[in-house]
Amino acid sequence: MNIKYLSAVISFMVLISSATVAQDSDDFKPGGKLFGMLFANYHTTFEGVDNNAAFEVTRSFLGFDYFFSEKISSRIMYDGTTEVINDKTIYSAYLRNAYLQYDDGRILVRGGLIGIEQISMMEKIWGYRFLARPPIDYAGMIQVADLGVMTKFNAGKKVSFDLSLINGRGFKDLASNGTVKFTAGATLTPVENVTIRGYYDLMGPSGRMQRTASITAAWTGPKLTAGAEYLRQDNHLKISGNNYSGFSIFTRVRLADRVVLFARYDNINSVIPEDETEPWNIDRDGSYLFAGIEYSPVRNIRISPNFSGYFPASDGSDMISTIGLNIEAKF
Repeated sequence: MNIKYLSAVISFMVLISSATVAQDSDDFKPGGKLFGMLFANYHTTFEGVDNNAAFEVTRSFLGFDYFFSEKISSRIMYDGTTEVINDKTIYSAYLRNAYLQYDDGRILVRGGLIGIEQISMMEKIWGYRFLARPPIDYAGMIQVADLGVMTKFNAGKKVSFDLSLINGRGFKDLASNGTVKFTAGATLTPVENVTIRGYYDLMGPSGRMQRTASITAAWTGPKLTAGAEYLRQDNHLKISGNNYSGFSIFTRVRLADRVVLFARYDNINSVIPEDETEPWNIDRDGSYLFAGIEYSPVRNIRISPNFSGYFPASDGSDMISTIGLNIEAKF
């Protein structure tokens, strides 16, 4: 992203901060708080006649929020995660968030290394990020964080809109290549417990412009959550004809105060490009199933015995299934 745009937005936010300090309550005192999160599991994976068992800490977050005023804040967060490099799984740490934010309850402006609102919304609706990422994330259609600016505003009690201008290559690749991504989202709550979310983005030159779209509808009640999402991307990585789409169906049912039963089914498939005989993304096409039970012994700790399965679309490929015990802990 052009640094001039980012500098202009941050400067604007600083001016807002200066103008609103006098409006803060007399009781407000600048300060901050430390926060963190950890995903760990023990699992056994079966593929054909082979199986593999292992303990893992798949992800850990550590960050700090600082509040300059009641409306101006900043966040820095590091993400420790696992990566496969040269057939070896190693731990890596990345700066995932580093931004300045203005939020008066109706309008939010955030600039810097920011999380992507579509990912945040889908993780919130699905509710089990420590077990499985949203399909629009693991399918590689959008990144979870990026360098840029985002604004979100409420148009009444039932509708909110979010817009962003970002690099489009994620928080691990910040090199400039002259391309930016524009995103737009709208969230509608027509009645209590019902959420409808639409998302669209575009990036790149005409003719091979990458375009992504998603529509989600969900019921999120205290006892039952159920919903579905349709997602599609054309010209993946700005390669003409690399189109793919999918859908996701998910639910969770609260059986007791601390026990929840959940399940999700995803299906992702790519098209066959011109002059080719197989879908361009055949190695990742197929169906995904996640199911399990969540138990929360105390607040901010969740334990889940679960099953996940990948059913490849390619002929002759073995199903990959995993039985695991996953833990989320946060503070």
